Amino acid sequence: MVKTFIYKTLKNTLGNFSDNTYQEINNIKSQEDLITFRDKSLKNLILHSYNNVPYYKNIFNEISLSNGREVDLNKFNNLTILNKENIRNNEKKLISKDYNERKWRYNYSGGSTGEPIRFIQDYRYSEYASASNYYYYKNILNIEEPYVKKIIIWGSERDVFKGNIGLKSKMFNWITNTIILNSYKMSTEDMDKYIKKINSYKPDIIRGYSGSLYELCKHIQRKKTKIYSPKVLVGSAETLNSEMRKLIEETFGTKIFDFYGSREVSNLAGECKEGLMHILPPNLIEIVDKNNKPVSTSKTGKVIITNLFNYSMPLLRYQNGDMATLGPKKCKCGSVLPTLKKVDGRITEHFILEDGTVIAGEYFIHLIGLYCSQGSISQFQFIQRDYRDVQILVVTDLLNETAKKNIIEKIKLVMGQNCNIEWNCVLEIPKTPSGKFFYTKSLVSDC
Repeated sequence: MVKTFIYKTLKNTLGNFSDNTYQEINNIKSQEDLITFRDKSLKNLILHSYNNVPYYKNIFNEISLSNGREVDLNKFNNLTILNKENIRNNEKKLISKDYNERKWRYNYSGGSTGEPIRFIQDYRYSEYASASNYYYYKNILNIEEPYVKKIIIWGSERDVFKGNIGLKSKMFNWITNTIILNSYKMSTEDMDKYIKKINSYKPDIIRGYSGSLYELCKHIQRKKTKIYSPKVLVGSAETLNSEMRKLIEETFGTKIFDFYGSREVSNLAGECKEGLMHILPPNLIEIVDKNNKPVSTSKTGKVIITNLFNYSMPLLRYQNGDMATLGPKKCKCGSVLPTLKKVDGRITEHFILEDGTVIAGEYFIHLIGLYCSQGSISQFQFIQRDYRDVQILVVTDLLNETAKKNIIEKIKLVMGQNCNIEWNCVLEIPKTPSGKFFYTKSLVSDC
């Protein structure tokens, strides 16, 4: 009760959402409400972009989408799709002239194709992202996420680089009943500790990287030990395939819900109890074919995203590199939100050390894509050839020796100081025959 009172009192100070923001989303009770919410939000964003974002004005004029006073939403699908190369080449032009009037921060992403980009996100964007996350847990999974006991099996750079987290994070975790278990590097001893922590804390929610949950479950199966079954189990950040889902659900004895998000646009869609993923209201998602035409139900196509509330750097009709299958208009769960049947996002393989330690593929994505290269690498891939042998493929013209040294040091923190690291600068990094891209590939068996 005390923690709940503190959380509600400090919600805005903690960088979370206001009750009004959640209520705005919660008021969507019908298809008509949803259309009204999105059309109004999209029109406002387009008018702002026309008058404040240099990249868009001429483009809008060319297709008669807006003249700065009015908007013709029928022309929105004629807007050229924005890709990572567009963003890298036009970063300054995509930033709103009034961005300094808002609280904002830089963020970095590797996306689904190993191509890092830098972008700005502001407080209003974060507020709607947090409100939609709360909406997903409360309205679709029927659980009050901020107030129940949670264990998050997630990557923590500070734990790896500095050995601890900051005071603000510790306070936030205490107030929200959250325990973070670092999954960037999980030794067999770490995983044994995580099992004991889960069994003793008995969390209502367990959330984590899908791949890390899968590796933990493989360890539990090998140990033939018991594990506490939470009310809600959520996997995110990596594609949750059928093999992973089967083992995780068998091990924990409960359904795992797939959650779809990205660095560029967080909290995109979440799975319901009927197995469909519902697109959350702050985002407009289109699924289009190779000719950029909308696909029909049950067809797979490219994911095109428009976040409706990032005014500091609007990304209109942004192609993030993922593929998804469009779901039916109505879901048996009763939600009016549109659906996806599945998402084919980033694919990572975890690395394994001789002693059984598991290194999450996400660690390398965050390391090179977000913290070290900061835009100097246009594409990358890590390949584990042996326990202490890593090959790095990069497409870059700008990587300096300082950045390279920094990346090597961070790799050796998890792979060991005697790890051999080979760099190869290439013109492009091939996809699999089926067109998929692996951020990380391991040639080492964990059997």
